[in-house]
Amino acid sequence: MTGFAVPRRGRTARAGLAALLILVVVAFVAPVAMAQSAKTTLKDPVLANRFNEISDRLVCQCGCNMVLRVCNHQNCPSAIPMRHEIEKQLTAGTDDDTIVQSFVSEYGLKVLSSPPTEGFDLAAWIMPGFVLLIGLFVVVYMATRWASRRKLAAAAAPVSKVDPEMQKRIEKEIESI
Repeated sequence: MTGFAVPRRGRTARAGLAALLILVVVAFVAPVAMAQSAKTTLKDPVLANRFNEISDRLVCQCGCNMVLRVCNHQNCPSAIPMRHEIEKQLTAGTDDDTIVQSFVSEYGLKVLSSPPTEGFDLAAWIMPGFVLLIGLFVVVYMATRWASRRKLAAAAAPVSKVDPEMQKRIEKEIESI
């Protein structure tokens, strides 16, 4: 045998160390990668982060119904100008809510990725929970009703009488065991 054999324990230790090293690298690189946006030309990380937050609040208007930040249509006639407008307003120093309001005034409430939490639109936030509670109530009601009917049916069921001759035969077989 040439060389030396690496003990099995050493191999698993190195594999574990390599896995730990990869995990550490991913843990430190992932947040930096997530902070970047491939859809903006802004170099300032603070402005790029604000761009991402604003574009997550808006929906592309080309008909794809995707959030503006992730609209992946190449040469999209809606997303590209909207992104440039966000960049322009960010570099001009406009605050986030004003930028979003400018898009709402231009496109209407349909440009928002989530409905406002006021007025009639508040129903879009409340109704899912309300319907869930009603559904839960119906399930509990039906389950208890079903269980009580089963108990009543079991109590009302006639007790079957065993033929006396059959009873003697059963007892005789049990004794013989």
